[in-house]
Amino acid sequence: MSVLNIVLFGPPRVERDGAPVSFHRGQTLSLLAYLAAADRPHSRDALATLLWPEQAEQPAHAALRRILYDLGRTVGKEWLRFEDHQVALPTQSGLDVDVRRFCELQAHVAAHGHAPHHLCDDCLAALSEAASLYGDDFLAGFTLKGSAQFDAWQTFTTESLRLELGAALEKLAGALFTRRRYDQALPHARRWLALDPLHEASHRLLMRLYAAEGERAALVRQ
Repeated sequence: MSVLNIVLFGPPRVERDGAPVSFHRGQTLSLLAYLAAADRPHSRDALATLLWPEQAEQPAHAALRRILYDLGRTVGKEWLRFEDHQVALPTQSGLDVDVRRFCELQAHVAAHGHAPHHLCDDCLAALSEAASLYGDDFLAGFTLKGSAQFDAWQTFTTESLRLELGAALEKLAGALFTRRRYDQALPHARRWLALDPLHEASHRLLMRLYAAEGERAALVRQ
């Protein structure tokens, strides 16, 4: 069975059956990232406008057809679905997208509806996996020149995922504090603070953790 692994946290990387995939066109990788970020179909009109906002409709659609052909040739057209003038990269066996997995884990925890700082073992493991998936910001270091729409989408998605990470780290650190697993909570609390150094709640939690661990010097510095 074929395997397609797409990493969107940090500089984008793609592997097909364990071998790295190279992209010679920025639009091809941009289109793959856009399709991979969420499991839903996109109209050809929307994709053409996203990647070539300054071009007229006809040449933009012609460019999209070329990029779709290039994408199918590069990663395998069996991963793509074309229906009713729409394009999708549907969830299927063998497809692994880190951002989708991150969002699935967050949704799983949200569905349990735990009280703040109280997580079951299953949710604690899910959030730990989610936090580990987020190695760097979404598409870090990647840009697509000439498309303000793609740039706006990338920025919005980056900020949304950072907020999701912050919420996950808060829950993790708080739940581990409640369980008195202070040494395990500290790295999550520090990482939470690093996302937003002006966030008072993360400072307070870190101080409580330092106090619980008897780290008076660190407590005073904090």
